[in-house]
Order: sequence, then structure tokens, then C-alpha cells
Amino acid sequence: MGRSSIDFDSNNPELQKGFDWARAQAETFIHDDAEVGPCYEAALPGRDAFCMRDMSHQSGGAHCLGLTEHNRNMMGAFARNISEAKDWCSWWEITFEGKPAPVDYSSDADFWYNLPANFDIMDTASRLYDLTGDAWYLLSPEMENFFRLTVEKYIPRWDRDGDGIVDRADSDGRRGIASYEENGTTGYSAAADALALEYRAYLAAARMALLKKEPEKASEYLERADRLREIFCREWWTEQEARFYEFRMKDGSFSPKQSDDNAMTPLRCGIIRDPAQIAGQIRYLLSTEPDTIVELRSYYPAMLWKYGWDAEAMRIWLKMTAEDYERRDYPEVSYAAVEALFCGYMGISADAEKSEVRTRSAAADGEWSEVTGFPLWGGFIDLRHEGKKKSTLTNRTERTLSWTAETEGGTARRQVHAGETIMICD
Repeated sequence: MGRSSIDFDSNNPELQKGFDWARAQAETFIHDDAEVGPCYEAALPGRDAFCMRDMSHQSGGAHCLGLTEHNRNMMGAFARNISEAKDWCSWWEITFEGKPAPVDYSSDADFWYNLPANFDIMDTASRLYDLTGDAWYLLSPEMENFFRLTVEKYIPRWDRDGDGIVDRADSDGRRGIASYEENGTTGYSAAADALALEYRAYLAAARMALLKKEPEKASEYLERADRLREIFCREWWTEQEARFYEFRMKDGSFSPKQSDDNAMTPLRCGIIRDPAQIAGQIRYLLSTEPDTIVELRSYYPAMLWKYGWDAEAMRIWLKMTAEDYERRDYPEVSYAAVEALFCGYMGISADAEKSEVRTRSAAADGEWSEVTGFPLWGGFIDLRHEGKKKSTLTNRTERTLSWTAETEGGTARRQVHAGETIMICD
């Protein structure tokens, strides 16, 4: 049973149908009374479990659906189970009974672990803080401990060559896979997805440090993030192919192997700044999209809307919410569809510290869409787009918010007081 007040209305019947399915499907995965506490399924269907990667990806959609208690509980479970015995890893996948999933875990010396996971959890904590305004995500004892141990212990432990990037030793087997690409090249030293998510983790750590009034620590983490971004954008780009490589080998060369995970994640993480590199990477990603598995494709619409590739985003979103979409019962699909609709198509993003909301409409000419009851900072906002020319926002939080709306005519900024409705149009 759902517990969210969120709703979506549009004169585009395909969007309306897709949302109605995604919300209903996502709610079938909710477990309010699990032994581990409130949670939702975020793993292969039927496992009765949630894993670090899937939960990180599904958390935005879960927030939209009002699952704030569930997100906190699941994040806390991962944070509390980081340990020295596991070389500062957590449990990759946790059952609804609150135990490590036996399919992935035999003992602290033998378990499955994708090394980007710690970084994904840190980035997710920062993103959920922006949407909820709940400082627990950055300052609670369990989250603060997880952040600190990841930066101070986990990264040095898994960075065997000392270049600041977690790397792969083939002898690690399943205990230390330095990528989400599970069929990755052997012999590689670093993967693009782990590097990009490590970059995001440092940004999250810097944010935590600032909230703790530790500006020197924050500066250190920001410098580490900038170093990773500079290395990636300078060394990993191939001008000849107009894309980024996905794997760096132990001899310093780059593998020609293609990996959708490693092509998509740098875009999702915002580590690429150059518009030509962004466009090249997106074109490369779209060239492989027809053969992409459903788990990875579910990331694409939100990412494409973020960069303004509206037609491509809409095409893929409609594909993955269609009745004949193979494996659309995979939990990531419905949760990602919900998040992509509100945070991609409707373009909602927030900064809790600054009380800022940004919106960007991806609605076509003659198309209107509106969301009512989008959860934000303990309250809600309502947002309506009429094409790309007119947007209307109602502030049902207790804060005065700063609204930046991107329309076809440019960018406009307004202060919206609690209880107030403001319209911005070209």
C-alpha cells in the first residue's frame, strides 16, 4: 500500500499511463514490516533483499513515493555493517531478515563486493539530504562513521598502486571488484565508474565536513575530487573515438573493451564538464543503447534529461514503461521511471542548505504536465509545466525557497514564500 501524496497529471496519455504503471509497480516492492525494518526490494526479483547499488539507484524514486523512513533504514543498515574484518566493506546485499544475503556472502573472508558501492552510498546520502533536509544522512553517528572510514581506511586499502583510485587485483576474485561491470576485463587497474563515483564521494565528504565546521578537511576532499576529475577528463578521453575509455590496464594503457556501466556513470556523476566531451560520450552511449540490459538502461532517461537530450530521454522512458518491455518487473525499472519523470522530465532538483529549487521543463509544445505533492524538506511542492514557456510552482513547505526555472527563453529566479504560488513564463 502506498503512503505518498504524490500525483502526476498530463495531457500526454503515454506519460500518464507510464507513471500510473510505475507507481503501482514500485509499491508492490515495499515491505513496511520486515524484520530488518521498513524497506523495499532492491535486488534481483525474488531474493527478498536490497543491495548497495540497486538501493542507491532506487532511492530517488523511493523518496518521490514517500519512502523516507525506508531509505533511512536501508542506508543505516549498510553504514552500520562496515568493518575492518571486511577491509572496510559493508554487506553488499542485505536480506529482509537483516542478514547478509547467502548468495553473495560466505564469511568476512569470502564475499561478493563491487568497490564503487561505498562511494555510491555516500553520494546517495548527499542527494537524499538535499531532498529531505534531514541532516541524519550526513551527521548521524553511523553515517559520519561510514564516511570517515571510507575516506580514511577503505580507499587506502583498495588503492594498491597508490594513485588515489581504488584498483583491481585479479587475485581478489569476487572480494574486491573495482567496477559495477561484473564481466569486466581482467588485468585492469582502474574502471571509469569507480573513479567517477569516488569523485562524488569526495564531494559528499566535503559537504559533511563543512556541516561539521571543518573547512580544512572540506578543502582537502575537494582538492582530491578535483584531482580525480582532471585525471579522468585529460587522460581517459580518446579524441579519435570521441568518448572516454572504460578501463585502464595495469601497464597504463587503456582497454578498448566497451562497458555501458562505465560509459554511463561518468555522465551520471557529472565528472565531465566539457560540452564537446559530454556530447561525444552521450552519442557513444546511445549507439550501444539497443543492446543495453534493463538495469543499466533504467539510468538513461534521468541522465539524458539532465543534459537536455529530451527526445532521446523520452523515447527510452516510454520504452521501459511499455507493457511489452522485457523484464520491466525488475525493481530498478519502476523506481527509476518515477525518479526520471519528476527529477528529469519535470526537472526538479534541490539544495537543502540554500533552500534552493531548480526546475527545467522537458514538455513538448502543446504539452502540459504537473506534479502535486512532491516531497521536499518535510513538506511538499506542486509544479506545473506548460510546454517550455510557462512554469508554476506552489510552495507547501515551511521555508521560503529560492526557485530557479529554466524556460525556453532563459533562466528566471524568484523567491517563493511558504504557501505562495508563483508563475514564471517567457
